[in-house]
Amino acid sequence: MKILKRFDKWMAMVAIVCVAMLTGCGKSANEGESAQGEPKADEAATEKTEVQAESESAGEDAASPEGLSALVSNWQSAPISVSPKGAKANIEDFALAFCSKYDSYEPNKKMLKYFANPKAYNEDAEIYRVESDITNGYIRSFLLTEIVRATEMCYWNRKNGHSLVGVFMENGSENSDSETAFMFYDYDPKTNVMTADKDVYKVVADVALDKDFPSYALELPKKGKDIVVNLYSDNGEEGYDITEKLLKWNGDSFTLVAE
Repeated sequence: MKILKRFDKWMAMVAIVCVAMLTGCGKSANEGESAQGEPKADEAATEKTEVQAESESAGEDAASPEGLSALVSNWQSAPISVSPKGAKANIEDFALAFCSKYDSYEPNKKMLKYFANPKAYNEDAEIYRVESDITNGYIRSFLLTEIVRATEMCYWNRKNGHSLVGVFMENGSENSDSETAFMFYDYDPKTNVMTADKDVYKVVADVALDKDFPSYALELPKKGKDIVVNLYSDNGEEGYDITEKLLKWNGDSFTLVAE
């Protein structure tokens, strides 16, 4: 009996040692060094964070204010072809043509996605809303955050049968002032081509690009025909004052309304 008890005790000790060795091997394989060629869990997490940060940084750079001026720097020498879906071009036809020309700008990209399937467009997922009013010839694509980032367009019917197409783009940023740009095109329905209208651009630029004001914004008409130019100046109290100027449509261009 003593021999059996001693043998049983010895077997129990051997079993305990084996379990300990197996447990140690399992931890080494799962919690220590990973399989050959694969990073450790903490290293993988670090790499994932770095990749995500790089991706977010790239996204910020793509939508940075510096990118807007470079994007549209040659607009006056770059005609745009329009493909009307009906007998007469409407605001969505003009917007589709313009946004396709400058599709690297985020608000334009979202507008193109909206055009592809308006019913399926999810503004919550895209974080962009597209407001389209074909009847009044107005459309806007804008970011649904505190940062102002948008493309706004409308058009006017001219006396000669052409259309004047206006574009205002604003690219805001958390770390710097917003960058703005505007363009005006004459659309010829016979050729279906939008070409830069330098005369109208100059009329608006003489008001909007006033050196006495560091920044501006255009309010293209959602209804009606006139443009409001908002000129911003620092009021010295961590805010700004707004001076409004009204550009009245005269059937071909705009006239500044005297104060």
